[in-house]
Amino acid sequence: MDLIEQLRGEHQEYVQQLTELAEIVEGIRVNGRGGYFIVSLDALLEPLTTQLDAHASREEAWVFPRLVERAPDSPVALMLEEHRAIRVQSARFARWYRTWRAGADDAYAEWAAAALDLRGLLSTHMQKENLILFPLARRVMTTAELSEWAALGAP
Repeated sequence: MDLIEQLRGEHQEYVQQLTELAEIVEGIRVNGRGGYFIVSLDALLEPLTTQLDAHASREEAWVFPRLVERAPDSPVALMLEEHRAIRVQSARFARWYRTWRAGADDAYAEWAAAALDLRGLLSTHMQKENLILFPLARRVMTTAELSEWAALGAP
């Protein structure tokens, strides 16, 4: 499996996690705080914060510099801007979720809004990477590079 396949596979996992996140936000809105929701959210917290940051860092370290060098007109600047916005929403979600988790019921609106904002930003960003950036990367990078970087950056 090369780096692009690895990143796309992670994107699929994020799509599933973001869908689950949206369902939980709605479930809590309708039913209130519940043990099932908390267990599920606790399980999503690390993938949508720490692991998401590591995923973006791998793209920034290995894919983006090569695209800037070999395809100067690529949308890397936009992708970096979106990574920053996604990190802001991810951190906002985590901060307000932890506050709500500790018992501050009024924090629900903040973490729910951040979660839904994160879902929107990340979903559209991944589509751009899957449909535009990754095909471009395949054209300008060698198979050996993509395989080597996958081994170095495996999560």
